[in-house]
Amino acid sequence: WERRLNASPAAAPPQRAAGGFSRAHLEEFARGRPSLAFGEPYAPYDSGRFIARLPSPPYLFMDRITRVEPEPWVVRPGGWVESEMDVPPDAWYVAAERSATVPYCVLLEAALQPCGWLAAYMGSALKSSKPLHFRNLGGSATLHAAVPADVGTLRSRIRMTQVSEVADMIIEHFEFEIRSAREIVYSGTTYFGFFTPAALERQEGIRDARQGFFADGSGAMAANGLAFPHEPPLTPDDRNRSPAIGMADPAAALRMIDRIDFFLPEGGSRRIGFIRGSKEVNPADWFFQAHFFQDPVWPGSLGLESFLQLLKFAARQRWPQLAASHRFAPAVDRAHRWTYRGQILPANHRVTVAASITEVVEAPLPTLWAEGYLMVDGLPIYRMQDFGIRLLPENDKEYRKVPAIQ
Repeated sequence: WERRLNASPAAAPPQRAAGGFSRAHLEEFARGRPSLAFGEPYAPYDSGRFIARLPSPPYLFMDRITRVEPEPWVVRPGGWVESEMDVPPDAWYVAAERSATVPYCVLLEAALQPCGWLAAYMGSALKSSKPLHFRNLGGSATLHAAVPADVGTLRSRIRMTQVSEVADMIIEHFEFEIRSAREIVYSGTTYFGFFTPAALERQEGIRDARQGFFADGSGAMAANGLAFPHEPPLTPDDRNRSPAIGMADPAAALRMIDRIDFFLPEGGSRRIGFIRGSKEVNPADWFFQAHFFQDPVWPGSLGLESFLQLLKFAARQRWPQLAASHRFAPAVDRAHRWTYRGQILPANHRVTVAASITEVVEAPLPTLWAEGYLMVDGLPIYRMQDFGIRLLPENDKEYRKVPAIQ
C-alpha cells in the first residue's frame, strides 16, 4: 500500500459510473489530485495548496459511492449518500483483530468517512480562503450485531442533518447507518468541524474531565507495567499471521496500547474496576502516513480502539476460566458516546487511556460496560461513555435485525 500511496496520479480522470464514484476517485481525493475526484473547482488544490482529505490506504474504508442525492457545491442539509466497503476475509484488520470479526474502529470509519466525502462533494472547504482541517468532534451510536469476517460487503448510508458557520469555522452534523446483506449493524449520529490551523493549536481538551480520574495507581494489583506480546501482522502490509485462540489480544498492527500501567479490580466510580494503559507516540507509525495526507494525526477511531483494548484486558482478568472457550466482541444494543476535544500529533510523546467499569453482566453473555478518558501528554482530549466488551462462545454467530432509519 505504501508504494501505491507514493505513485504519481494518473493524467486522466478515473472513469465514473452513472450515479457513482469509484475507488480510484476516492484514492485521488485521499492522496492524489482532488480535481480528478470531484471536478474543476478543486483544481487549485492539485499542487501545493492544502485541502482536507480522506484517509489513505490502508485506512481508507470506502470502495465506491453508489448513490448521491445532494447537489454538488451546495452546502445544505438533506439527501442521502450511499457507499460500499468490501471486506476480504483475509483483510489485514481482520487478521490483526484476532477475533474473527471486523474491529470497531473499522466500522466507525466506514460510517465517518462517507461524511467527509459528502462534505467535500458539497464544497465545504471551498468557502474559505484559509486552509481548513476536518475533524470529528463526537457522536452517539449503537452497534446492533457483531460483524463477522465473512460479512462480504458493508453498505453505509449517510446524510447531512445540520450545518452552521461562524467566521472560518464550519460545523456539520450527520446521521448514518451501516448494513450488511441481512441487517443494520451500526447506526447513529455524528458531527464534524472545519478549523483553521490557529484554531486547532488552541487545544483545551475536555474541560469537565473529572479530577483524579488519572490519579496515581500505587497499591494496584500486579498488572503494573505489563507489556503486550508483539504478534503479527506487525503492520497492515505484513502478510504474516499469528494464531488466534480464545480471548486473543490484537496483533501489533492494530494494538493501540503498549502496556497496562495498573489495574484496580475494586476501583473506579462504581468500585467494580479501574484500568489504565499507555502507548508511546511514534511518528513512524503507519497510521500517521494514512491519516491524513499533509495533515498527519492519530485517528480518533484508534483512540477509541485503545479504550476497548483496556476492557479486553479487564474482561480476561475477571473471567480467566473463559480465556480459551470465548472470544472478544464489542457489546451491543446500547448507545455509546464519544467526544473529541483535541488531537494527537507525531510531535506528541505519550497517550494514556483510562477506563472505569460501570457495569458487569454475567449472563447470558459476560459483558463489561465502561466510561473513561484518553489523554495526550497529560491533557484529557477524548471522552468515552457506555462502551462495552462482551465474550462470545467460539464459533458463535449472533444476528438480530433492527428497524431501518426512515
